[in-house]
Amino acid sequence: MKIKDRRGALVRGKIIILIVMFVLIFLASCREREMVTLPVLADYESAANGTVRKNLKIGLSPGPYGDMYLDLIQPLLAPLGYTAELIYYNDFIRPNLALAEGGVDLNMFQHYRYLNNFKMEHDLSLTAITEIPTASMGIFSRRFRTIGALRNGAVATIPDDSTNRSRALRVLDAAKIITLNPSIDMARADMGDIISNPLNIRFVQLEAQRLVESLGTNDFSVINGNFAISGGLNFSDALYVEALAESYYNVIAVRTEDLTEQFVRDIIAAVRSERYVSMVTEPGGKYAGFPRPRYFLGMTR
Repeated sequence: MKIKDRRGALVRGKIIILIVMFVLIFLASCREREMVTLPVLADYESAANGTVRKNLKIGLSPGPYGDMYLDLIQPLLAPLGYTAELIYYNDFIRPNLALAEGGVDLNMFQHYRYLNNFKMEHDLSLTAITEIPTASMGIFSRRFRTIGALRNGAVATIPDDSTNRSRALRVLDAAKIITLNPSIDMARADMGDIISNPLNIRFVQLEAQRLVESLGTNDFSVINGNFAISGGLNFSDALYVEALAESYYNVIAVRTEDLTEQFVRDIIAAVRSERYVSMVTEPGGKYAGFPRPRYFLGMTR
């Protein structure tokens, strides 16, 4: 009986260990793939004040998204009586603060993960209402043409904010320039998680808007797509281009209290329309090469 009990205990112990391992792996995969949750506007009643905000102020950072709004979204809103005033900020901080304070009606410059982190850190009530086609992050250099040509001890610049720094490290890991600890939550990767740096790359952290200019004095840089484009860089010249993960598509954000406003519904209808999709996907068009959100899959031929 004692032998059977011991064997039974061993079997039960092994089963428990397997269950714990499965749960840990499952939780790790959930952390790595952040689910994008956008509002279902059918759950919100329309504003009852009878007035529709028509003169919209859009907060932006340097890059292609102001042009995207004017080229693709405004033509669909103009027949409904909307006008657009584009307000540019030179960083990734003020567009969200301006939105929260009422300085703009919406903003269009950041990916989903950055918005979520920023609003939690600053206790802001902001909501992403839709994803948009998004320029990837890329590795750029004015000194080297390929990753294989990078020299030992090269100096690389990366974003200094935690969200985009983590993203840049994952890009470098995917490009096989460094290796990150595979057991960590990749969405929160940081400098201490680098377990292999065979070229002894030295990293310098800078504000994202300064990364393009840093190419003049450093060996290479990992740069957000909007700043790369506004800085005149061409993705065909990049050493490596990011394969965009789900939570890194840029979004249009509004104040949460404005979810009942008609302009929010009209913007969502515009970017989910067949005309919008056809303009984005037009062969040879300005935005044809941008990675596209999931909702495009069922609307393109």
